[in-house]
Amino acid sequence: MQQIEPTNLCESCKKQVACYNQGIYEQKTCIEYEELSIGDLLNRDRFVQDVMAGACPNCGGENTYDCENNLLLEDNTVAHCLDCETYWCLECGYKIETIEKGTECPHWDICSQCSLEHGYLALPTLINITCPGCNHYNEGCRLEDPSQCEFMCPYDGIISECPKIEEFLESKE
Repeated sequence: MQQIEPTNLCESCKKQVACYNQGIYEQKTCIEYEELSIGDLLNRDRFVQDVMAGACPNCGGENTYDCENNLLLEDNTVAHCLDCETYWCLECGYKIETIEKGTECPHWDICSQCSLEHGYLALPTLINITCPGCNHYNEGCRLEDPSQCEFMCPYDGIISECPKIEEFLESKE
């Protein structure tokens, strides 16, 4: 059976991109659309939450969600446990004690300072401005391991392994 990539799926029925080719996307739903039962919807939503936030690091509860749609935080890198009211950073695991509008994990300040010290660039700047002039660029990055780019933090995507973040977390224990 052919592997289906998420980018090849119809937005209405979540089936092959053939729906787009047939002009079905202009309709509310395509003929392949199958409405999910309430039970299936709940199972799907629970699965997404488990993948996005996971179990609470404080109580182990699974009644958690990421705060992307939380009106106070609007941050998908912070999670909230409804069982024990713990908030924590999904990137580094730091438990956030005080929640106010716009609160974010203190590791972002560490990352910002480190970026200034080492000249690391934000991804949009890197991709749109720096990469096209790089010797390793030819219609995309040609580095064997793009994380080895001198303008990109080597811990991008694996923040919890950064020595500065590890030191910060240890100081908070």
